[in-house]
Amino acid sequence: NNSKLPDPFKTLSGKRISTKAEWTCRREEIAATFEKIMFGEKPRNPDKVEGRKSGNKYTVTVTNKGSTASFDVTISNAGTAAKPKPAIIGLDQGFGMGGSLGASTNGLDVASITFNTNNLAPENNPRSGAFFKANPSSNAGTIMAWAWGVSRLIDALEKDSSAGIDVKHLAVTGCSRLGKAALAIGAFDERIALTIPQESGSGGASLWRVGAQVNRQKGKQFVQGLGSAATEGNWMISSFRNYDGRETTLPFDQHMLTGMVAPRALLIIDNAGQEWLGEVPSNYCGQATKEIFDALGATDKYTYTQEGGHMHCSLPNGQFDEVKDFVNKFLLGKDTKTGKIDYTKNTQPINFSKSEWIDWTTPRLS
Repeated sequence: NNSKLPDPFKTLSGKRISTKAEWTCRREEIAATFEKIMFGEKPRNPDKVEGRKSGNKYTVTVTNKGSTASFDVTISNAGTAAKPKPAIIGLDQGFGMGGSLGASTNGLDVASITFNTNNLAPENNPRSGAFFKANPSSNAGTIMAWAWGVSRLIDALEKDSSAGIDVKHLAVTGCSRLGKAALAIGAFDERIALTIPQESGSGGASLWRVGAQVNRQKGKQFVQGLGSAATEGNWMISSFRNYDGRETTLPFDQHMLTGMVAPRALLIIDNAGQEWLGEVPSNYCGQATKEIFDALGATDKYTYTQEGGHMHCSLPNGQFDEVKDFVNKFLLGKDTKTGKIDYTKNTQPINFSKSEWIDWTTPRLS
């Protein structure tokens, strides 16, 4: 039982890590813990993955243990086999949610891949869609099912130069529930160069322990609680709800999921004006995440930006400037300034008391 944020630098056996090589192993340990407790296992290494391009439509076909499943994505502004383009994978559910960022990449010379998660695993129809067709015995929630789909898309693109996509320079983004998914995708697949979760809330870049404390102080469910998030949209495995009210017994908190992205680039975009998203637990997660990037000497790879006064999943100009800087630097190789924590445009002052939540020191990993 630990009311503070678990130490990301301490292994399950109790050893504190001191090198970047040890972080690689620790990261795998953290991943396995999230799979076991929260998301379900991400199936690896299917027998065969193929991609086929037809106009803007790109069809991915996966064969696994005798089962075959296909899903389509839309690729626009692609390059050529001789001159492939970096791409932003924008998670979508067919009604523009999470498309706000993908659509606003205009002016940036990158391809756009629209990935409709309903094709993989629709939230309201459990155990259907391409993911469960290819993995019929899986217990994974929809978020991990979507993450599996993006990984299979990358498998196909790696082998198919005709798609015109530079697979060494891929970003993933989504908003709200698809922000949770974008974070999980970037955390679990190291081929993603840049991860941009937008307004992801509980189950995304927001701390369970802090959200629970806020709700206790308010005397009501002010921030989406674990019990609610664990049962919405079949996002997580069903047993995760057993931690509702017992958040302090979790062996992780969400700073360890965001930390799994390190030392690759991570831009977290938050909206301070939305109670349900939890501006305090999200902000604290943003600040705790920095410890992991700092430990890896990757401070410039991480920005946390939180701004109020706008609609859910709309993107204020200031936050789009951050997106441009990250895309230019990590997808297009330009020299831009990245790496900061900025919540100066919040709706209320937030003071992160480090000593209240963190009782470990941040190493400088060699």
